[in-house]
Amino acid sequence: MAFLQVSCISKAFGGVPVLRGVSLALEEARILCILGPSGSGKTTLLRIIAGLERPDQGAVLFKGRDLRNTRPHLRRFGMMFQEYALFPHLDVSGNIAFGLHMLGISRSEVVRRTGEMLSLVGLEDLSRRNVSELSGGERQRVALARSLAPYPRLLLLDEPLGSLDRGLREKLLLDLREILRRIGMTTIVVTHDQTEAFAIADTIAVMDRGEIAQMDTPENLYRHPADPDVARFLGLANLVQGRVETGSSIATPLGLLHVPAHGHERGEAVTVLIRPDAAVICRGDEQVPQGMSMVEGNVHDCLFKGRSYHVEVRIPGPQALFFDLPQNSPAPRVGDRVKLLLSPGAITVMPG
Repeated sequence: MAFLQVSCISKAFGGVPVLRGVSLALEEARILCILGPSGSGKTTLLRIIAGLERPDQGAVLFKGRDLRNTRPHLRRFGMMFQEYALFPHLDVSGNIAFGLHMLGISRSEVVRRTGEMLSLVGLEDLSRRNVSELSGGERQRVALARSLAPYPRLLLLDEPLGSLDRGLREKLLLDLREILRRIGMTTIVVTHDQTEAFAIADTIAVMDRGEIAQMDTPENLYRHPADPDVARFLGLANLVQGRVETGSSIATPLGLLHVPAHGHERGEAVTVLIRPDAAVICRGDEQVPQGMSMVEGNVHDCLFKGRSYHVEVRIPGPQALFFDLPQNSPAPRVGDRVKLLLSPGAITVMPG
């Protein structure tokens, strides 16, 4: 029995479907990210789990118990919104303690838990600071501490880093992941940002137009997206149409690509995903190793990113490919003619 189970949830607003038969299961002490573009239904799904919206169809079960008629505060789920919704007239400790007072917890226990949360999020020295005087990252920590203070059975985070600038978000991502895993908190995070999802989640559910397009570990999702739409949303742009020649080769406009085509019939139309880490520059007259493929084109753009070169290569015809070449590769220059070796392990064959 799953810790949390969402079963066939559907929801429409004004006759417009927002969720279409969504089902998922989450095990205890795991972190699930619901990832999708704006309008995909991810926040509506989170609000239904929290009890803030009622589904038109389907059920939410917690440890096997149907929560259909359980009010939000009785579910004992913590929820943190993007805007944080802190009380400006209270200091840091007051904001963290507010929900505990509302629950009727004893004063001594409120003091203990508030101190515990301040230590957990690293704000012990700011306990008496007014929240209006805090930075964005500090306010985010206060909001997280307030959500955790009642010891929720499930934590729901709606775009928790969405209002922060990129540099601060990258730092706080690591902090948030470390805090949640240290306390073993079962968590659902809603985000539209792939970097956030890959950094924090044990499992990612990609939502598209009210449905879950794919649910998998971050590694499997990146290596084996279910279809071209999922690949595009993850920022994987090297998608090439092809046709299966043999069990280990695909005919494409780039030439014959050597890649296992398990589960696809000879002559079947497919889409080939070439990941950005698939390529290395072929040096001089270097022979193509057994089982690898080679493509040739002109460098149209090259961006140095410290650890790698982000390169756009134009292949004859309309196709452009984008690769992250390792720093130890020969530095490509715009206009260069390059030959690229493609690793079959970084190429995925999907239904056409």
